[in-house]
Amino acid sequence: MKTILIIFLLLGLVYGGQNLKEVVLENGVKLILKETKGRGIIAGSIFIKGGTHGEGKRGTTNLMAVLLTKGTKTYSSYEIASAFEDWGGFISSSAADDYVEISFATRPQGLDQALKVIESILLEPSFKEENLQVEKRRALSRIRSRREDGFELAMEKLRLITYKGTTYEVSPLGTEEDLQKIGREDLLKRWEELLKGKNVVVAVVGDVDLVEMERKFSEVFSRLPSGEFSFSTQELLVEDSLIQKVQRDGSQATVLCAFQGVPPKGKDFFAFRVLNSILGDGMTSKLFDELREKRGYAYATYSMSPIRLYSPRLFAYIGTSPEKKESAIKDLIWVVQDANITEEDIALAKRKIIGGYLLDRQTRGRQAFYLGFWEIVGFGYKMEQDYVKHIEEVSLQDVLKVRDALKKGYHCVVVEP
Repeated sequence: MKTILIIFLLLGLVYGGQNLKEVVLENGVKLILKETKGRGIIAGSIFIKGGTHGEGKRGTTNLMAVLLTKGTKTYSSYEIASAFEDWGGFISSSAADDYVEISFATRPQGLDQALKVIESILLEPSFKEENLQVEKRRALSRIRSRREDGFELAMEKLRLITYKGTTYEVSPLGTEEDLQKIGREDLLKRWEELLKGKNVVVAVVGDVDLVEMERKFSEVFSRLPSGEFSFSTQELLVEDSLIQKVQRDGSQATVLCAFQGVPPKGKDFFAFRVLNSILGDGMTSKLFDELREKRGYAYATYSMSPIRLYSPRLFAYIGTSPEKKESAIKDLIWVVQDANITEEDIALAKRKIIGGYLLDRQTRGRQAFYLGFWEIVGFGYKMEQDYVKHIEEVSLQDVLKVRDALKKGYHCVVVEP
């Protein structure tokens, strides 16, 4: 085993009730290891920063990620699944805009075999041609079927407007045109680009002794190539206002609007999370109360603010009848930009966010996800525990301040019959 670089932090105190350790290997891989006490479960998330950034052919990274668990030079897809499922666990891989994630769960008794399989997935993926053709057909089918859904079609069109010229203008699924051109050599090249030590964060939570956990994971991940896949961020602001209409068969009109958000850094980020909850989280939100309860536009309306590395956005959605769409757009924009916000709204939003977050972290798998996710987006893994504290500290003044970003403009897509 390669010598571990002497950059590690052992939190001697009990962090979140458990021992937590950070280890940075010589090749740049960061391990975040958390020892728990329970009935014998270990789960982890392997994050590879880069996602779809710098793709030559849109959709390459997604196909590559899907095929990682479909076979290697040593293991068949059945053997890969069996190594985890025989212990009641799982392994899966996927691509998001900013990262590729491999998640897994097993029992401590199955960890050694699981790590052998993970090492093979990372260092000798096969990307077989027959599997590639199958997954290409599935990706093409998903792209086409999404257009049958009003929201998905609106989001596809809105991405092209609000993220124009950036990586985010196309979903990780890619485009039909590019998918047709992707070959096995493209997947191999893309994997070689992304799999660099400094891009990799491995978060593991489980009922395994911390010293043993460090030894086993260090041995596997120290074999990854060093280096870094670098890419530039592309900040686009929503400074103008426009509405694009798209014709589609159906009986309902879909309205989806994008507003300028707040970058994932600093105090303002947490205020913006609270603001998003106030506006569109559930049946106690402003959008639901104003658009559904008071005006009767539709049953479904909400907002969301995906956490991405740059060009942050808040998206607001409503489905309504075609004859009401014009007034629905106007009122949706008013709610997002100008509806009154009170101290009671702040308190309710905080309770919803904190309750949802704490409930979501009940499993080791989700704890591992958050440890790795917060690290990969730049906050650092300690945010897995500190997030609640930061949300609690948000004030009404903080929320009103960040709301100004939403008033700069809007990009809207209306899908109508």
